[in-house]
Parts: sequence; C-alpha cells; structure tokens
Amino acid sequence: MKKTVLTLMTLIMTVFLAQSAFAGVVVIDPGHGGIGTEGSGAIYAPYVEKALTLSIAEQLRMELANAGVTVYMTREVDTPMSLDQRAAYAKSVGANLMVSLHFNASGPHDKTGCEVWSSAFGNHAVVGRQLGSQVLGQLSALGLESKGVKVKLGDRGDFYGLIRNSVAQGVPAIIIEHCFLDYPTDRAVLERVGTAGLAHADATAIIGFLSGGTGQSLMNGTLDVSPVSAASLPAVSGTVGAATPSPLAASFTPQEWSWLLSQWAYTGNAEAIINTKSVAELRQLLDLHAAGKL
Repeated sequence: MKKTVLTLMTLIMTVFLAQSAFAGVVVIDPGHGGIGTEGSGAIYAPYVEKALTLSIAEQLRMELANAGVTVYMTREVDTPMSLDQRAAYAKSVGANLMVSLHFNASGPHDKTGCEVWSSAFGNHAVVGRQLGSQVLGQLSALGLESKGVKVKLGDRGDFYGLIRNSVAQGVPAIIIEHCFLDYPTDRAVLERVGTAGLAHADATAIIGFLSGGTGQSLMNGTLDVSPVSAASLPAVSGTVGAATPSPLAASFTPQEWSWLLSQWAYTGNAEAIINTKSVAELRQLLDLHAAGKL
C-alpha cells in the first residue's frame, strides 16, 4: 500500500513539474489560408504552403501539448486571417510566444535552406535569436542548410507584419521558413521526413528553448517583453532590408500595387520578382483577381 501511494505521489509530482515548467501559452500560426494564390502562399506542385503549414501546426500542437505546453492555433481550417488579426488573437489568449510556420519559393528557383525571422528590438530580439537558433539546429540536422536567424527593418519598425503586429501587442514572435519548395534538395528532405518530421523538429526546439533560462523567464512573466510600436522607435535611417521602389509601381494604383506585392511576399523580395514581369502580365493578374478568379 505504501509503495502504491509513493508511486502515485511520484506520478502526480512529475505531471505537476512538467506543467509548471511550461506555465505559459504558445500560439502556433499556420501561415496563409483562404482562397486564391494570395491565400495559398508558395505553390510548387504538388505542394501548397497553406496546407503544409496547417499540417505541421496540428502535429506540433499535439507534441507540445503532450509535453505540458498550453497551445492555441490562429487557424484550424483553411480560412483567411490578416496579420493584425493573428497578433490580436495571440494577445487575446494570453500568449507568451507566437510561432508562425511558413515555406519558401523563389522566382528563379535557385534558392535553398531554412531560415528564421525575428524582431530586431529588445528582448523580443533575444527570444528570437535563442529560439530561432534552436529551430535551425533541429532543421539542419534533417539535412536542410541553415541560413540563420534574420531581422529586417522597414519604416515602421520590423518589416514583416506578423512580427511587427505581434511585438506591438507585447508578444515575441518568430517566422520559420522551413525550406524552399521549388529546390530539389530541400524538396527531397520534405519528402523524406514529411510534415511530421518538421513538426517534431520545431517541437524539440521550442521545448528546448522553454526549458532554458530565457524561455522560463518568458513563460513566468519576468522577462520584459513590453509592446514595441513604431511610435516608440527612433527614426530609421537607411532602412535595413528596404526594397528600392520599382519603376513599375507608377503603372498601378496603390491598392493594385499592394495586392501585386502580396502575391510574391513569401519570397522575401517581391519587388525583384515583379521587376521581371511586364505591365501587361501584371495587369492580367489584376484582371483575374477582380473577376474573383485569383
């Protein structure tokens, strides 16, 4: 009887310690979602980014939950969500961390590797560097080339809207670009390990980060991750990562140009891709979009 009681107490203590070690909230954001090319993200048959990110997210949520992490997902079905809606959702559920899942593709189909994008500011940057390094370590162990943890600035602070909107809510966020769907060696890794293998790599990295000093401080609220907004930032001179305006932009309205940029946003260099197109090609895309076909 005494042995049974001790065994039960040990089990209860183990569960308690596992839960208390991750006494915080992680939001997983499956990138993209919704109809048309804008909602699909990168497409390289038979792969569609929005479906791959959702598959990884479902498996990642299960693995993190089994480790005692409280997990939410920004979307559980194929539905569109704006970047500010994703960030607001993370804030609404009390998230300590946002992890956004993505894949890459390039216009010339000559780029390879995995990379992580992080905020450039304060402890948001610290979280991004440490977590991102662990993610890339796990992904490179699968055979993917690590391109590093990166930051990119725009005239409103962090360039990428998911990161910028999240840190404005006081939620550290990273974007994981797992691999290039259109590059043979990357695609071979994806085909070998599947989304389950990528999800396990992400989960291992996240759990490893949360188990460390910065992760524990983040989850228990002792790490200062105060909201970062453009108004609180110094003026950015010679903006890092800012694209040179394309001369093609003058041929379109601001709304049209914004939509065109969104079609190649996943490449990280939309303007360079657009500059390879003619005005007629771009106008045809806009006509299809206006007709509800894209």
